[in-house]
Amino acid sequence: MTQLAVYEHAKEALAAAVKFDEVTQIHSAAQKAEAYARIAKDRKLQADAAEIVARAERKLGIMLRAAKDEGLLSKGGRPTNSNLSEPETGTGDEPVFDNTPFTLAEVGVDKKLSSRAQKAAALDDEGFEVVVSQARDRILSSDAVVINTARDVSAAGKKAARAQREAELGKKQIALPVAKFGVIYADPEWKFKAYSDETGMDRAADNHYPTSDLETIKRRDVGSLAADDSICWLWVTVPMLLEGIEVLKAWGFTYKSHLVWNKDRIGTGYWFRNRHELLLIGTRGKIPAPAMGDQFPSVIDAPVGEHSAKPEKFYEIIEAYFPTLPKIELNARQAREGWVRWGYEAPDENTPEGSGTAREASGGQPLPDANAGEGDIGGLQHGTQSAPHPLLAREEQDAIIRDGYAANRPLAELEAETGLTANVIKGRARRMKLSSRDRQRAAVAEANKHRGQL
Repeated sequence: MTQLAVYEHAKEALAAAVKFDEVTQIHSAAQKAEAYARIAKDRKLQADAAEIVARAERKLGIMLRAAKDEGLLSKGGRPTNSNLSEPETGTGDEPVFDNTPFTLAEVGVDKKLSSRAQKAAALDDEGFEVVVSQARDRILSSDAVVINTARDVSAAGKKAARAQREAELGKKQIALPVAKFGVIYADPEWKFKAYSDETGMDRAADNHYPTSDLETIKRRDVGSLAADDSICWLWVTVPMLLEGIEVLKAWGFTYKSHLVWNKDRIGTGYWFRNRHELLLIGTRGKIPAPAMGDQFPSVIDAPVGEHSAKPEKFYEIIEAYFPTLPKIELNARQAREGWVRWGYEAPDENTPEGSGTAREASGGQPLPDANAGEGDIGGLQHGTQSAPHPLLAREEQDAIIRDGYAANRPLAELEAETGLTANVIKGRARRMKLSSRDRQRAAVAEANKHRGQL
């Protein structure tokens, strides 16, 4: 009988088997064939035998699970010659148990085999066939000397169980009467103290948006937005690492790990010129970690965009890990389908369908303090806050700054009209060349020009 005929015969026999001893005999014979093929370096025989081993273990798992469901698999019970009655004539499919309880030992299955078998049985048909196909390809292509198909099946089962857990959490969180989020992605407006406010503020975040001190950020009632089982992804700069861990704890999360964004250009720093930022990860409850083999690398190379903007890749990582959990981005700068947004620059136009928006709810302001009064803003329950300053378009703010500098108006008036901080206004003025030094240079240039025309 040819090798192909033996392989096909084994598959047919396994499909027709309805007794434990029938399946275990096929399993044992296939294991011996696989061991021989490995020594003989017969890749085709090894692939065939490994597949029969995997299929036999899955068949055992299906039978054991069925016995459990009927209450027949026990730690005790008297020995029997057969724990399965003969199937109905012509079916050859599902086993039909008699009413005698049995143990694993009585059917010749040890605990390790039982564990592997039931994990294989937990996979759906499509998932199992993918694992078997991948194992065959790796054996035939000589990518590995030994292929542990049972381990691959077990890993696939864990991935499937993790995906099911993530999906169940997503359905549960979405169904809550008050919005709760399994994923919170935050990029706080950290206030970093420069050595000198005169010379150290030229690249400060205050030139681009209002910043907040550590205690203000810690007091935000982010915990009221988080589901019982949730994860927080928190951006920190290098010198703010410890502060970031403090914020995670204050918001109700426990630090677990972090990602590193490796930038394509160098920045500033005291000890080193920094080329990276950190994305901390904190969890609460029983949020599922990614399945083994599905983890991304901890260092992500990505180019630098506009000030404080974060790369698309990090959204993709979060969505790959948690495709169904409801997500909210704090201090958002752009709209993204499937995400709720909250923050100073959160967009409120061209909102993708189904994405939700929180800028209208927040008025573009930071989240309220956790110790504020109870309230419901935009369907998200958290503390109340005073009426926010109406946000103006960037062009309107710049026009007010330009006119204000031309009229030498007090900075406090410009703050009140634009809703911007003094540092932001000064930074905008420098970029528009409205500072006193720039105006002086412009006046000198104009005078020289006029003198030259005389």
